[in-house]
Amino acid sequence: MNERNRRIDLHYHIIPKPYVEALAERGITGSTYVPFPDWTPRKALKHMARTGVRTAMTSLSSPGVWFGDAAFARRLSRLCNEFQARMMADFPGRFGSLAFLPLPDVDGALAEMEHAFDSLGHDGVALLTDIEGCYLGDPEYEELFAELDRRSAVVFIHPHDDPTRDRRYDLFSPLLEWPIHTTRAVIDLLYSGRLARYPNIRYILAHGGGTIPYLAHRIVAGLGRERPSHSGDLGSGHLFPPRPEEGPEAGLEILKTLYYDTAAPGVAHLTALQEFVGAGRLLFGTDGGWTPPVQTAQTISALQAFDGFGPSQLQQIEQENVLELFPRLRPTTPSPVAQEA
Repeated sequence: MNERNRRIDLHYHIIPKPYVEALAERGITGSTYVPFPDWTPRKALKHMARTGVRTAMTSLSSPGVWFGDAAFARRLSRLCNEFQARMMADFPGRFGSLAFLPLPDVDGALAEMEHAFDSLGHDGVALLTDIEGCYLGDPEYEELFAELDRRSAVVFIHPHDDPTRDRRYDLFSPLLEWPIHTTRAVIDLLYSGRLARYPNIRYILAHGGGTIPYLAHRIVAGLGRERPSHSGDLGSGHLFPPRPEEGPEAGLEILKTLYYDTAAPGVAHLTALQEFVGAGRLLFGTDGGWTPPVQTAQTISALQAFDGFGPSQLQQIEQENVLELFPRLRPTTPSPVAQEA
């Protein structure tokens, strides 16, 4: 394999034309204040060639598939998942795929997960942090997470916006609200006891885990305390966990078992990630598909310029850690990046 093209991009979005057309029929033309880009798999390959990416692990992003219509969400999930399967077949070794599920429709999500894994050969699933204010620790999702655990699934958690919410803050949403959504989703999973209850799930957090690397010690401070007399919750889960013996130290160790991507460029975030989990839990990710090439280049430049990682650690981040999660991506024969581009 060409050393220059060794990178595996864990955070790369698809925006299929049939998906865009289906949403346009419902008056949805983008995510927050950004219109859908003109995207195709071949354009993705050209972008990957310029950034030295051998393989992109693809996923759908905001606005997702849920717009209050379960049947529509199921159809849209199936459309996107089959689109990704065709990409893997058409360009062997160049794309992986994280299936999208029609949550909050749990029955539909379970059926789609079975199809994605057992019929389409997807590598994992991508879940949005919340749907209509319902975060991932919600009791309604228990059966889904039990099945994810049974399959030892990889779960990529990505923030998004509810298209029906107050639009006054659109400009700030990806910049500020999205990292907060990720943090809330992780807190909800932690305080519901779900992270401890289903240890076989491998989680990946988008955008460097939001504020988790900065606030982890504060986040776990409430673990193990007795429940307050008043009724309170964080999003949809419990304010304090059902098992008091799971205290702050145990919670901190759980947070350190999660994986964090690099799609949050900047010395401060890389420093926080290095100090919190180290190179062994970091995965190269650019937010490709949605982000412009200049932003992808900035992500790569920031990672290469960061003096906290040596060559062996960069190798871990850009390739080896992802291959441990997705061993099928290990190349058997060299595959020049420019061949299909």
